[in-house]
Amino acid sequence: MDMPKQLQKLTDALSAGQSSQARAMLLQLFDESTFVEIDRLVKDDDKPAEVVVGYGMVDGSPSYAFAQDRNVYNGAIGKVQALKILKIYELAAQNGVPVVGIFDSDGAKLGEGVDAMDAIAEILLASNNISGVVPQIAVITGACVGSSAIIAANADIVVSVKDADYYLNPGDENAEAAVMVEDAHAALNKARDIISMLPSNNLTAPAAYDFDSLDMLSCENIDGVIEAVADNGTAIVLGRGSNQTAFARVGGIVCGMVGLSQEKISREEASRIARFVRLCDGFTLPVITFVDSAGFESLEGAAKLSHAYAEATTAKITVIVGKAYGSAYIAAAGKSAGSDIVLAWPTAVILPLAPIAAIHIFWKDRLGDMTNPTQDREKLAEEFAEEQGDALTAAAKGVVSDVIPPSETKSRIVSTLEMLSGKRVSRLPKKHSNIVL
Repeated sequence: MDMPKQLQKLTDALSAGQSSQARAMLLQLFDESTFVEIDRLVKDDDKPAEVVVGYGMVDGSPSYAFAQDRNVYNGAIGKVQALKILKIYELAAQNGVPVVGIFDSDGAKLGEGVDAMDAIAEILLASNNISGVVPQIAVITGACVGSSAIIAANADIVVSVKDADYYLNPGDENAEAAVMVEDAHAALNKARDIISMLPSNNLTAPAAYDFDSLDMLSCENIDGVIEAVADNGTAIVLGRGSNQTAFARVGGIVCGMVGLSQEKISREEASRIARFVRLCDGFTLPVITFVDSAGFESLEGAAKLSHAYAEATTAKITVIVGKAYGSAYIAAAGKSAGSDIVLAWPTAVILPLAPIAAIHIFWKDRLGDMTNPTQDREKLAEEFAEEQGDALTAAAKGVVSDVIPPSETKSRIVSTLEMLSGKRVSRLPKKHSNIVL
């Protein structure tokens, strides 16, 4: 065959997809000049397939990715697109590297009928099979509706552009993404940041980084404590709930950070935090929990978060900075939550009941002597907290490992992380636990 002629045919075939926005997204995601496209000549009918797939380096680490092309059949998922995405999942599983999915699709390719539904089901099965094996990041840059939304929601972390559509059924409110950003450029950069934090797979030790100092920012309560303890500029906040969850480096070690600051932790927040703790545990990231909470709004929330903490075998450090009453202490702060070390600030109050309730049980006789019930009850509750629940009393009983000033929090966490770096836990053989859902 005529080589120049065939080369020209190849050039013409490749040029059809070179200008796609999906390919441009992948070029931004990966380090410069590292992107290698897979199955770049595959077509759906007479057009390039609705998705671009390939691999490359993200901050020097290999990753696989796919990006839906909205300019081809609105990015709709059918047999051809599914085959390309399935190959990415298979290669990621075989090589133990993360998968990034960039979504811009109206869902299933309805013209293919049942074949399209089967194709999407196969993608979900593949995603479920590698869940907890390699990190999965979903980036929503445009529409992510219908069946596409189910695939995206199955990822470990969802990053979404602020105005993107992310729902299952028409008329639904947008689902909550872990990270919201202004535009596609910021979304891809955030995905790069997250991948750089996570290990490549569940058998790889998390990366350690150099750090400048054990000094921490000034902090006297739970507000801002994660940023104060984290190495400068490394915290990536996930979710927008009342309780903070974040990835951050502490002394160069990547950790999952949780701030339980809601007075009564809601069921929705308990679910979100439980999923974050399980994600950290799946990839052996230490979990550092700061506690200032009076408990839970619901039994289901308490059971769910308690299960997540108790099940996690990764290193777990708790710092009680304020309230740790009853179920909040039991589920997430104390030894029953499997904490390896429980530290407390001098401001910590650890009690089985909120002081205002406890005085009606333990100091009932003193309530009868009150002349101003409203003010006197509050003063009595404060006195009860100081006498019965202060951090030094808890330390004397062995409830907490140590009481430290806030300024020493980071240095103590770093030394504890070093001590726990070889932690190994064996559990009873079972298929999986039955977490409250």
